[in-house]
Amino acid sequence: MTNKFTLLFILISMTQFAQTKTEFKGKNVKVSFNENIDSEKVSIKLVEGTWNMTLFPLFENNSIVENGFPSEAGIYNLIINYSDNLYYNEIALYRMKPEFEEISFDFYHDSGKIFCRIKSDYAQELNKEIVMNKFDEETQKIINSVKQ
Repeated sequence: MTNKFTLLFILISMTQFAQTKTEFKGKNVKVSFNENIDSEKVSIKLVEGTWNMTLFPLFENNSIVENGFPSEAGIYNLIINYSDNLYYNEIALYRMKPEFEEISFDFYHDSGKIFCRIKSDYAQELNKEIVMNKFDEETQKIINSVKQ
């Protein structure tokens, strides 16, 4: 009986390790995806301001954007997009210059939804696990009309 339990444990462990993960690493940003996430559909940005906005792309076109991270303290809006129909939005406060920030995004697919574990050294409010949201019908219509 113990041999069967040991064998079952080894098989489960091997399955866990067999899951492949794609990882991108830059100076301030690390982004990883499990095998069920298409990394080419993901974009991550920090946005400063409301009317005169400054975009700081962190990840787009399947790669980390080097030197894209902001260098000044301030209030930023984190925007994560997946394809044309999923998004996540969060306000982040950098009380001091985030020059040594290490922020990571770990995307995975579970129960038909896309999740992301976010970890930040400087912006504590970003330390959470989130689920990507669908755009409401009105916003989706606007997006589709702009694409045409």
